[in-house]
Amino acid sequence: MFKKYFIGIDIGGTKIYGGLVSPSGKIARTVKVSTPSNARAGAILAALYQVIKDLLKEGNVPLKSIIGLGVAVPGVVDGNGRVVVTPNISLSGVDLKNILIKRYKTVVAVGNDVNFGLMGERWLGAAHKANNVVGIFPGTGVGGGVIAGGRMIDGAQGAAAELGHMIVDPNGPRCTCGNTGCLEALAGRWAIERDIRAAVKKGEKSLIVDIAGKELRQIKSGALKRALQAKDPLVTRVIRKSAEALGSACVSLNHIFNPEAFIFGGGVVESCGEHILPVIEKVLKQDPFFARLNSPRVLQAKLGDDAGMLGGVAAVRQECDPKDLKDSSYYPKIALTASQKVRVKGKLMPGAFFIRADGKVKEPGDITPSYLTESDLEVICRKGPEIFIIACAAGKKTSLAVKAAKFLKKKKIIPRALPLGEAVKLYSSSDDRRAILFNL
Repeated sequence: MFKKYFIGIDIGGTKIYGGLVSPSGKIARTVKVSTPSNARAGAILAALYQVIKDLLKEGNVPLKSIIGLGVAVPGVVDGNGRVVVTPNISLSGVDLKNILIKRYKTVVAVGNDVNFGLMGERWLGAAHKANNVVGIFPGTGVGGGVIAGGRMIDGAQGAAAELGHMIVDPNGPRCTCGNTGCLEALAGRWAIERDIRAAVKKGEKSLIVDIAGKELRQIKSGALKRALQAKDPLVTRVIRKSAEALGSACVSLNHIFNPEAFIFGGGVVESCGEHILPVIEKVLKQDPFFARLNSPRVLQAKLGDDAGMLGGVAAVRQECDPKDLKDSSYYPKIALTASQKVRVKGKLMPGAFFIRADGKVKEPGDITPSYLTESDLEVICRKGPEIFIIACAAGKKTSLAVKAAKFLKKKKIIPRALPLGEAVKLYSSSDDRRAILFNL
C-alpha cells in the first residue's frame, strides 16, 4: 500500500522547483528544471507537468496517492486561484487552479510565492509557532507577506502585503513600480547596486570592483557578503543604509500589525543577514511607543529554497480532510536500549551521527564529535534549528571552538549538552525546531 503525499511546486523566474512531501512535512523527493525563458503559458505549464510526472516516477508513487497539490507563483493570485498578473513569466490571466484540478483530480491551492514562503516558515521554519507574523524578503526587489490571527492576508484582489512598495521616504528615489521612496527602492538588491555604482562612478574606491567586475553590471549577494567580510567602507555603508530603511519599515508595520516576529529571508539576507538583522533589531527597539511593550523578534528564515514549495503544501493541507494528514512525526523516533545503544526508527546506530532540523539522519563525515568547529556547525545546523542538542554517551565530552560558540550565538541557536538519556528525552518532547549530535 502506497503512502499518501502532497506535491509542492515553486514556479520562479529561472527555475521550477517541486517536492514530494509527506503530510508531516518531510521532503521525500525533489525535482528542479529551468523555467522556459520568454515562453508562452503553454510551455511553462508543460514544464510544470513534467516536474509532477518526474516526482511521481522518482518517488514510485501513483497519482491516486497524492492528497493535494500546492503551487507558488511569482505574482498576484486571486482568491479563486487565478493568476492575475506575473511580471516575469507568461502566466498572467491563467486559471491555474482549475486547470490543475481538471488534470490531476485532486485538491489544489495556488498563491503568491512570498505568501506561500511565509506559510512554509510558519509551518516548519522560523515562525512555526507564531499566529501573527510579518515576512520581509529582500532579493532583487523586496517581497512581503503578513499572517494575522493565523490567517494570511490576501486582500480583495490577492495583492495585499506588497510590503516592498510601502513608502518609507517620500523624498527618496523612484521605484520600478512608479512611486517614489518605496522600501524596495531603498533596500532591494537593485537599489543597493544603484547606490554602489553611483559612489564608484564618483570616484569612491571599493573592493567590490575587484569582486564583482569593473562594470558592476550585476552585484550578487555573495559578492556583497565578501565585501562586508573584508569591511569594505562603501559596501558596509550602503548595506547599513538599506538595513535602516528595513528597520524604519518594521517600526510602521509593528504599529499596524503588532506581530510576534518579523521573518527576514531572500538572497540578500541569506548572504548578509548578520550585518542586516542587528541593525533592524536596534531600530525597532528605539521606537518609544514599544519601549513599554515587548518588541517583536527579528528572525532569519530557515527553509531557504524549500520555503515556497513547502508553503504550497501548507496551503493545500488546510483544504484537506484531517484524516489524510495522519502521518509519522516530522522528526524520527529515537530510543535507547538497556545497554545505552541508540535506535533511530528502529535501526541500531553503530556510531556517532547527527539529525538535522529537517529530520534527516546524517553520518558525521569529517566532523569530530568531541570538538566542534564553526564549519562543523554550519553543516549540522544547515536547516536552521532553534535548539542544538549534544547527546554524550558515558565518558564522552564535546567542546566547542570559540568561533563555533559565536556562530550559535549569532544564529540565535540555543546549545544544550546533556547525557544520552536526558538528550533523547529533550529531543523527543521538544516543540522547537531542533538538531541533535550523538557523541557515542
